[in-house]
Amino acid sequence: MNTVRFVLVSEMFSALSHPKRLEIISHIGLSNRGSGELAELTRLSKANVSQHLNVLKARGLVVCEKSGTACRYRLTSSKVLEICDLIRQMILEQLETTSEKRKSLANVTPFLREKKEQS
Repeated sequence: MNTVRFVLVSEMFSALSHPKRLEIISHIGLSNRGSGELAELTRLSKANVSQHLNVLKARGLVVCEKSGTACRYRLTSSKVLEICDLIRQMILEQLETTSEKRKSLANVTPFLREKKEQS
């Protein structure tokens, strides 16, 4: 039973794993969008946008609201944006840590130079 939980979470992360899908989510998060708008904003073909939207719809991250022949996409939950923001914060923390490590390493005398100085 626990395995199912991990599979479902994995599938959700899989849907979020493509940069263009994240870009689409970002645009839809600002306001409901049509696929044509999304194609222009992302510089993808309409067919490619449609493929990405299908993945997002299959995972329940976006829905299409039809009005006549037009279809506008919206996020199913603001939590999608919260998840993306949490990941962004984690990345910023990692970059900060990496930057601090780089600074401390810059102050370390290279081993080869230490050997030459000792000789």
